[in-house]
Amino acid sequence: MTGEDLECWVVITNTSDKNETLAWLSVQLNCFCTVSHDKVINIESRTRKISLESQTSNKTSFLPTQGETGMAVLSTKTKVLVCSLELAPDESRRIFFRENIPHNAPPSFRGHSVKYSYKLCIGSQKLGENTTLQRLPIRVLSVDTYIPNMVKEEEKLGPSNPFLEETVCKDPLVDVIMQTVQEVTSRRNASFFVIANSRGKVCKFCLYKKNFRLGEDIIGTFDFTVGEVDCVQYSVSLQSVETVNKEFKVKEDEPDKMMNQSKQHEVCLGFTQSNIVLPVPLHLTPSFSTNICSLSYNLHFEFVTSVTPLARQGPPQEEGGSEWQGPTKLDIETMVWDLPVTLYPTFPTHAALHSNITTTNTSKI
Repeated sequence: MTGEDLECWVVITNTSDKNETLAWLSVQLNCFCTVSHDKVINIESRTRKISLESQTSNKTSFLPTQGETGMAVLSTKTKVLVCSLELAPDESRRIFFRENIPHNAPPSFRGHSVKYSYKLCIGSQKLGENTTLQRLPIRVLSVDTYIPNMVKEEEKLGPSNPFLEETVCKDPLVDVIMQTVQEVTSRRNASFFVIANSRGKVCKFCLYKKNFRLGEDIIGTFDFTVGEVDCVQYSVSLQSVETVNKEFKVKEDEPDKMMNQSKQHEVCLGFTQSNIVLPVPLHLTPSFSTNICSLSYNLHFEFVTSVTPLARQGPPQEEGGSEWQGPTKLDIETMVWDLPVTLYPTFPTHAALHSNITTTNTSKI
């Protein structure tokens, strides 16, 4: 999570049969921005890839961005973990690394026009030999509306004792952030929308809230009893909208990239009520915006309505009931509607459940 500390262990083992000396070992966190040049302009020329073949064979410097595609929009200060470390055969050393991810950093995002990717770069050099570089990809979630001043210390109840030392137990930052997110996404403020076309009302839709976390379900209900136009079927999609800011567009009329992430379809002819349950996949990127692009989400509705009124069938009068046959041919028209919603992150441990990303990597120095 942005604002959280990234932590990892680096283990160095001498697998040879003689003493070895590690000259240095350095770590840096980088965020690379890669764009599609036929859709995005005004990006620095550093976005081109630096060929690995151009590197000299006797390089001894730490170049964490060498050979990467894209521009480094975030590079933390390089930390030297080891310097002139001597290891006997089969001897190991464990070094702990911690780095804070700025709370205003962009999230990991694989868009159609813009991509943000994070890599933890670990460089090392054995005495008298070339350097080696190990890159660990990580996924970063962000809260676009997070402000540190939003979180205030709770006032203690009851009298204070001046003879006791006060100890303040601070929660981890990710817990504080997620507590704020949970408060925002758990507020239920039902919104009602009357959906109509030029011929009259179609239905009334109720959405209980507009802010959701990754992994949640979007729940809403339809009421067709208020409709004056017969609705034959409907579909609802969770739609992501990737927007490139105007000053970075190659073409001014370049449309936004829209993609359906989950969808529900229902035939509702003759229904008085219906509901939707749309899952929010864990692999999605929460809503965010940067100086280059922004990502938002809509509920995209498509209603198929009958142009001519359908004959109503009352309750069966004969014993044993009766069977209703739907019309074989209908004169229909389709109408669409978009309702904006906001997606927030979930706990990083929960977001990682959808993938099996290796968290341990081994390389030879």
